[in-house]
Amino acid sequence: MAKNARVAASGQSERKRQAIQTAGAAVFLDRGYEAASMDVIAAEAKVSKQTIYNHFHSKDELFKAIISDMTTALVIPLSISEAAASTPQKLLQSFACDLLKLMLTPSSLAMYRLIVAESARVPELGATLYAAGAGQLLHKLAGYLEWETKRGRLAIENTESAAELFVGMLTGRLRFRVLVGDCEMPSDAELKERATVAVSCFLTLFAPVNIEPMRRPGSGR
Repeated sequence: MAKNARVAASGQSERKRQAIQTAGAAVFLDRGYEAASMDVIAAEAKVSKQTIYNHFHSKDELFKAIISDMTTALVIPLSISEAAASTPQKLLQSFACDLLKLMLTPSSLAMYRLIVAESARVPELGATLYAAGAGQLLHKLAGYLEWETKRGRLAIENTESAAELFVGMLTGRLRFRVLVGDCEMPSDAELKERATVAVSCFLTLFAPVNIEPMRRPGSGR
């Protein structure tokens, strides 16, 4: 009975945490970071302000958790247990498609605008949010690339730089163009094609190949 009660309490606590994060994201996007008060977030989440502080010690921590959760689902396939059952081509293709789709959702675009705006006013917040979002993603991707290199399926010396290169090849200026209205939202087929090209170029660049010395004409060797 006691164990069941603990499980039920844990489940209720997690539901409240998710409700707070959902409400927090809505309030942040609607009012901006500075104007989003814990009172307003509590009212939106239908919990007490103390309940918010029980889960998140500050508004900064709540904002960081929201950004981190947007990234967490993306990096799950990069775990070693998941990667061992796949191939670099399949895993990177799936990762690329999911990343593009997440980046271009209306809520992600709105959150990106908010982070850029707030980072200009509060630089330390921007650094924290980068570490929780893009920084976490690149770190996990670099770890995966290092693991594949050790297995011999890729040949990469600097996996941190390679991770940034892959994301750069994949995204290019697409998000910026969508943000400023320079292009329409790409279709799923267009995003898949973009991912396929990026993955193909990346795997060609870092393929584990043995290059024989070039023979000089007439050397007979």
